[in-house]
Amino acid sequence: MLGFWRTHDSYQERVVQELSKIAIRSPFSVLEYENSISKVYILDLDVLHDDVVRLYSHTGRPAELQPEIFRSLVLMNDLGYSLDEWVHTKLPKNPVLQAACGFFGELPRIASYYDFIDRIIKLDERPRVKKKKRKPKNKIGKGKKLSVKRPGVVAQLVTRILDGRRFNNRPERLLQEIFAKICVQKSIDLGLIPQNVTISGDGTCIETGASHFGVKVCECSSRGDYHCDCLRRFSDP
Repeated sequence: MLGFWRTHDSYQERVVQELSKIAIRSPFSVLEYENSISKVYILDLDVLHDDVVRLYSHTGRPAELQPEIFRSLVLMNDLGYSLDEWVHTKLPKNPVLQAACGFFGELPRIASYYDFIDRIIKLDERPRVKKKKRKPKNKIGKGKKLSVKRPGVVAQLVTRILDGRRFNNRPERLLQEIFAKICVQKSIDLGLIPQNVTISGDGTCIETGASHFGVKVCECSSRGDYHCDCLRRFSDP
């Protein structure tokens, strides 16, 4: 179940108190992260409470510090750290960043981060098992494009959408709704985004930390065969 949720007003009041104490002793340690702190300071997460509470059952041990973990992930991404570096190295040694996240006591372990991420975007509900990609034998010459693997696939998608088909079960849907609520809508309310605006998107691939070789799901390696063509599990869609 979802535990105590600190409101945005309460967070802002407490973080000002804590950072003011640190600034008296070491003002430059606060100024070093001024831009990053400003981002999470105005990031109102109260609108997410009703969405996040649905991700937890009504019984069991309460999950604490969920908005704080969210701010922590935002800061981690803004400062360019990996999750392991952030949780085990950077955050425990920096009281300024701890206060900016809203941590005013014991820090959550890395398992709490993974649990929160798995609830927000459920990537592992449908295992993606396929063959490992091999290097092409015939390389494409300079200035030439790869041949289309599945001709007509775009036309098929258009037909399905015009027939009323919607892709509502995509794993990133909740994450997109969160972004719309706390970033896009807030920007519209502040007048940063005009009311009449045209939005377009594309399918550009984004580099992630997932291995493009996949993970073996067979037992061939136990028999000494390390170069089998069996199916592999890919954690990233």
